[in-house]
Amino acid sequence: MEKVKIDKMECRFPTLFKVMWMAIVVWMLMSIVNLWGNWLMQGKLDGFGMSIIFVFAITICVCFWKGFGGLDSQYEVLSINSVTKKIASYTILISFVVMLVFSIWEICGTADSHTESMRNGSFSIPGETLSAVFVDFSKAVMLSFAAVAIYWYVRMCFILFSGRIRRLGIEVALGFMMLLYLSTNGNDQLSIDMIVVVIAGTFLYDIWRFADFKETQFSMRQLASLVNEDDDNNK
Repeated sequence: MEKVKIDKMECRFPTLFKVMWMAIVVWMLMSIVNLWGNWLMQGKLDGFGMSIIFVFAITICVCFWKGFGGLDSQYEVLSINSVTKKIASYTILISFVVMLVFSIWEICGTADSHTESMRNGSFSIPGETLSAVFVDFSKAVMLSFAAVAIYWYVRMCFILFSGRIRRLGIEVALGFMMLLYLSTNGNDQLSIDMIVVVIAGTFLYDIWRFADFKETQFSMRQLASLVNEDDDNNK
């Protein structure tokens, strides 16, 4: 199947998008300058930046919701087909069994402690096991939702479409990989900081070019036209 090239998508709220985009740019510039000056606490600056990134992610979803909805209705991007059902069911089954085995192992402990608890009459595994079953099943369900979301993400960014939407998909994937790396490893290397800046910079460039700033029902031009129409009707 030939991929559909998508380089533009309507941005429903241009002002909100531009404000949050500029906030990210300002935070990036402050972080870069702070690497050499150390005027601000880097931990506080990173925490502030994570809050801005989180809000910017919500802003992107709000601004491009209509466009992504159109893609879904036309190409069934988020369709619950047989592949989606298999991914969800297999993920739930495998993850639930693995997590439950580990939970029972932790509850029972070694064979010696298990036998000793039986002799002392302090055996309370059934209640703990029931709780472990519920917790592990809940975790498996959430993991299956994540697996389905990843499948939809790969399908939209790499299978059905090409163009700038694919570049954004690659940059988002690289960004998540860097976040996972930085969350588990301390970073004091300039090379890592440069990689983060390059990924963030290319994403900001592509998301700006991807946004199609059309007039919306909340634009000042349309509000002014409504006011003028009311004045004409009152005359």
